[in-house]
Amino acid sequence: MLCLLQFLHLSSCLAQSVDLSIVTEHSPPYQELSENGRVVGFSTEILQAALAHTTINYDIKIYPWSRSYAMAMQNKNTCIYLIGRNNERESLFKWVQTIVSTNDFFVGLESNKNIAINTIEDVKKYKVAVLKDDRTHTKLLKHGFVENKNLYVVNNTYSLLKLLVLRPEIDLILADTVNVLYRAKFNNIDPRLFKTYFQINKKPVNLYLACSLATDDKITTEIGKGITTVQNNGEYQAISQKWQME
Repeated sequence: MLCLLQFLHLSSCLAQSVDLSIVTEHSPPYQELSENGRVVGFSTEILQAALAHTTINYDIKIYPWSRSYAMAMQNKNTCIYLIGRNNERESLFKWVQTIVSTNDFFVGLESNKNIAINTIEDVKKYKVAVLKDDRTHTKLLKHGFVENKNLYVVNNTYSLLKLLVLRPEIDLILADTVNVLYRAKFNNIDPRLFKTYFQINKKPVNLYLACSLATDDKITTEIGKGITTVQNNGEYQAISQKWQME
């Protein structure tokens, strides 16, 4: 009985040893679940390398984006990646540091010959699918897109690319092209089925690690220093080459 109590006490201590909860979404190659249930991916490895330069105990879990977003906004000592920074979100989080920079494109089927786009206003003639509460969702609302008219919102990132193949009323999605290639691979879809039409951003989009306002400043400062170290000591470049991001 004493051994059992000691074991339970040790298990309780281990369960309480996580100082920081980190949440994200399934978005290969940046973050995804491996076959053994571990969170892996390019940005995950960057973050893990940065945290190795800190004294922080942490765990990383994948949820649907809307759930991760709510957790990171509301829960103490909770952070989220990769998240776009904009005016609407600025006061909602503590912004730690950029992990990845990317570009967002409207992507459709190569076989759809009815799409002609030169400006963002042209896109409004079509129906675009985006992920709920994602930066792409916020961005299109700011550009005047209207939900259930020319904007179709989904909750699950797994289904985004399949919509173009399975739902003929969906003309386009908004995503970065690296992500599209990996999503196609994940869903066993030929990436040659898709065509890039129009880049919405004029300069690269910085995607961050951000934390709840209730997160200890010591944690965010330490992680920020860890990310800077990884960016300056060659680790970032090595991980980029491993994942063929360069």
